[in-house]
Amino acid sequence: MDRSSYTLPLLYLVSSILFIGCASFPKRSVIDQSPIILKISSINGRYELEPIYSGPTKDTARTWNLTSSDLGVYHTFYDELNNGWLTKKIIVDPSKRYSFTIEVIDNKKLAIDYLEGDSIIRQKKIRFGIRNDGYLYLKNRSFKMRGIPYLFGDIDKKRIRLTLNRDNNLLFETAEFHSGGLFLLMINPFTKMKYEKIFLRIE
Repeated sequence: MDRSSYTLPLLYLVSSILFIGCASFPKRSVIDQSPIILKISSINGRYELEPIYSGPTKDTARTWNLTSSDLGVYHTFYDELNNGWLTKKIIVDPSKRYSFTIEVIDNKKLAIDYLEGDSIIRQKKIRFGIRNDGYLYLKNRSFKMRGIPYLFGDIDKKRIRLTLNRDNNLLFETAEFHSGGLFLLMINPFTKMKYEKIFLRIE
């Protein structure tokens, strides 16, 4: 069979599903009218690795947003940002304390260190963008394909943004769309998750 006979329809299918299920955020502003660039560094700090709150975002009540939780998939901040199939996970030992630090390097990049006690166990640098709403929008490989979508694999689109809440803790918001199949059978037609988490500031 000519390869193009199934490649083009497959690309059309993926594009159509991504368009229909495009993950988006609620529109809201969390800061005053001061220049955002002067406030970016306020997110610098150390936070608990596991959230103290997880729940729906402002507009999750809409029928189209199928779930307002992470479905038990992402237990920590590390899991939210590192969700690839081959990614080495952080195994949390209940007898130890885990945290992460965020440091803005410049107006386009930040550094995240993951700690067990006071020892760094993982490090990562991530690019981000800013808009006039007080959020940092992470550019963290938001679109992923595993295997050959709908033949033997799936697609995942995950958007993440960060800011501080009124208690100066880290407010994490994500909108994720996932879909996959096997031999063009829609095993998982689509799952759309939209939720927020709060990570307690330690320092």
